[in-house]
Amino acid sequence: MKTKKKEVALLLALVMCLALLAACGGSGDTTTSPDPAGSASPTPTSSPAPASSPSTTPAIVAPAPIVEDAKYADHIEVIIDNSRISVVNPMLPGSNTTPSHWTMIMIYDRLLEYNEATGEYVAGLATRWDTSDYKTFTFELRNDVSFHNGEKFTAHDVLYTIGLAQEATGTMMASHWGQVETATAVNDYTLELVLHNVNIDFYMSVAQPQTGILNELAVSSDPDYGPCVGTGPFIFTEFITNEYVTVVRNDNYWGDLPLTKSMTLRFIPEISARTTMMLNGEAQVCFSLSSEDYYLFENDDFSIFPLTMNNPQGVSFNMAHPITGDYNFRMAVLHAMNREEIAIVAAGDWAEAVGNANGGGTVWGFSTGYRNSNLPIIPYDVEKAKEFLALSPYNGEEIEVTASLSTNIKGSEILQQQLSAVGINLVINETDTAGLNAQFRTPDHHLIFNSLTFTNAPGSAMNVFSPGAGQNRGNYNNPEVTQLLNDAAAELDPVTRGQMYNRIQELVVEDMPFVNIFWRLNGIVGAKGIGGLILPTDTHQSDLRGIFWIID
Repeated sequence: MKTKKKEVALLLALVMCLALLAACGGSGDTTTSPDPAGSASPTPTSSPAPASSPSTTPAIVAPAPIVEDAKYADHIEVIIDNSRISVVNPMLPGSNTTPSHWTMIMIYDRLLEYNEATGEYVAGLATRWDTSDYKTFTFELRNDVSFHNGEKFTAHDVLYTIGLAQEATGTMMASHWGQVETATAVNDYTLELVLHNVNIDFYMSVAQPQTGILNELAVSSDPDYGPCVGTGPFIFTEFITNEYVTVVRNDNYWGDLPLTKSMTLRFIPEISARTTMMLNGEAQVCFSLSSEDYYLFENDDFSIFPLTMNNPQGVSFNMAHPITGDYNFRMAVLHAMNREEIAIVAAGDWAEAVGNANGGGTVWGFSTGYRNSNLPIIPYDVEKAKEFLALSPYNGEEIEVTASLSTNIKGSEILQQQLSAVGINLVINETDTAGLNAQFRTPDHHLIFNSLTFTNAPGSAMNVFSPGAGQNRGNYNNPEVTQLLNDAAAELDPVTRGQMYNRIQELVVEDMPFVNIFWRLNGIVGAKGIGGLILPTDTHQSDLRGIFWIID
């Protein structure tokens, strides 16, 4: 196992040395903000990256360069990760899946984009942006943009999108745009947003996939598919729920046109079928091969791009349930866990069990700013687990763990064995991502084996730990944590802000609504000639807009 991980580390270093930024609609220039007339003006100094200055892994870009006179494929088939695309509409909770976010990035434009490699915000639909207090924000917008249905983009579309988002309870869209107290169109191309509270990470919020701008005519004319009309470089054309989504190039796009004319993102449930499709050339990119099959692609016909995922993988406890909400029961579960064993079975060489050397006991994103790596993990100790269980209200009841991804289902099976050894009767509820999202909203659920979505901005913790937030899958509610989250979002001094986020992590570890079991190392396989694939540590932000395939 260690030998394989050394090879992966060397490959990662090589890929990063070869990395180059691909041309992708509207975000290729990270140093300037093009104005509507096409000239360049410096990115505003009042639009910094997150004040935490997080130490992040640079974006990985497939190393195949754009070659003059090369022949590029018109169509690319992409096998997505283990999440089905149940819905694309960002106003529905089921859209909070990784491939849904990839689709959103292709079909919508955001006001801003975040370049993980440089730590800078760059122009999207906004050409200039400014704030003096991180509560009132002004955005100057492009005047040369049209939606896929031909409607002209203006500031009023942003206002309309914000209004829809704030009514879309339980969605990531609502979490981001819900921060806005008032939105005003000063004119057709000038926007003023005033937040309920000061938030230094608001620029990161408007750069998320779920904050793409929608069109009122499209939504009102077709409530089912109108929300999928955006201004992005690709147009949503065909969708079979849980199977695939196809997009085609928007030849009227305001920015640089993609080299690829169409793309299909396809879910293939059988892992062996994914391997076969890649080997047979039926697909050109795969995000979800079995770690046991990677050796088949270690040759000149393919490239493997390893990436440590930002999201912690583990178990959420329903804090509102009389058993799983009991401290002694949670401590019994934590002491009964052998993280290394779960990680190996769940993903083999492509998972790294959490230990004190790689993040410790904190519940935080791998690359998220202000991660407190000094918090120790709860050690594996069967006898200690039995002691805590005896103090809990547990009396032999069935405890259900819900999991959707194959990796987490495998991990649940090992967790089931480990908990059985201390007397806990764990049963597994296998479902899809939509089912998992529905399950954690039921008041009587027990455990969820899942990942928590963090961005690089520490303010993303608000969507994980705040009561009712989209990623708060355990009904967690600690008023001190909530207050600190609000205070940290408004704190301009980075030292004080860091102290607040460190204290938040300490409190969460004391409460332990979620236990981080492993970090997932994802290996993305591409056919020879694949390039332009941008893979940040936050895999929800993987950018396929600039992907190309050189075939001659």
